[in-house]
Amino acid sequence: MAKTEIPITVVVPSYNQGRFIEETIASLLDQEYPDLNILVMDGGSTDDTVGRLKRYGERITWISERDFGQSDAIAKGFARAPDGWITWLNSDDVQSNRALWAVNEVVARDPDAEVVVGQGHYMDEDGSNPRPYPTIEVGPKVDVARQMFEKGYLAQPSIFFRKSAYTKIGGINRALRFCMDYDLWTRFALAGCRFAACDVDISGNRWYATTKSAGQTLELLAEVAAVQVKHFGRVSPYFVQAISDNLYQTLHGSQHGDRHHVVYRLLYFKSVWLWFNIRQPAYCLRGLFKETIAKSGPLVGDRLTYSDCWRGLRKAVGSSKVVA
Repeated sequence: MAKTEIPITVVVPSYNQGRFIEETIASLLDQEYPDLNILVMDGGSTDDTVGRLKRYGERITWISERDFGQSDAIAKGFARAPDGWITWLNSDDVQSNRALWAVNEVVARDPDAEVVVGQGHYMDEDGSNPRPYPTIEVGPKVDVARQMFEKGYLAQPSIFFRKSAYTKIGGINRALRFCMDYDLWTRFALAGCRFAACDVDISGNRWYATTKSAGQTLELLAEVAAVQVKHFGRVSPYFVQAISDNLYQTLHGSQHGDRHHVVYRLLYFKSVWLWFNIRQPAYCLRGLFKETIAKSGPLVGDRLTYSDCWRGLRKAVGSSKVVA
């Protein structure tokens, strides 16, 4: 009987995550997928990570040495991976719902696929409180590059790709600290790689105060904006609002409260829009007059109308006169 399982290598970048790493590795091994290569790239952890890794014997491959950060560890792992399908799973995240088998089924249905995009979920530090991770549409008839520009959110642990496609686009950008994944997916899309959807929740992404993404949100968003400028020449309304809302809350909301917040958020939005998009005059001017903020945060859709904004401005001005 012919072999039907695609070969998959999962790189696990790790640094001082001993308290999570066994659950991460178990989420892979417990699937009993027959053609799985687990490669842990540890950055020279000083906790008990290495001791935990030694317990697995030959079931996994691991290396513990100093590196230049997460992107460097992932790149070094992928360089060691054999041909086939690859992904990375951070050492505090997990796979779920027989992820490897689900990806294998997608590739069996679409043998020309080069990137498989699955569903995923966020969870708290202890693994509780799962909530959906928003994911863009993908498929042969979807303009994935446009989706990446307009929205760009994908559950990183739920993305698998051929090593040949990864090599073709030049691999991961080691200089990026936060959005190496967004940059990689965008380059896959711009290179015309074939994306296929996996409609199964195949990963859990921990979100807690000391994670890099949660603790340095503005730095992450700024790096995404720089990547958008590099690849598209401009920044999308979604990411402009994500940055402007973060600045508003840091510089204004935390000091003055949320009184007339819609007006101030809109002013921050327009300022950030001009800042990032001034090099594209037509796009910049169109956005200054046309684009508005979403009511509840950086969501695609749910935009305020200019009537909403005008009413908010009149209310703010009227309130100021009363105070005066």
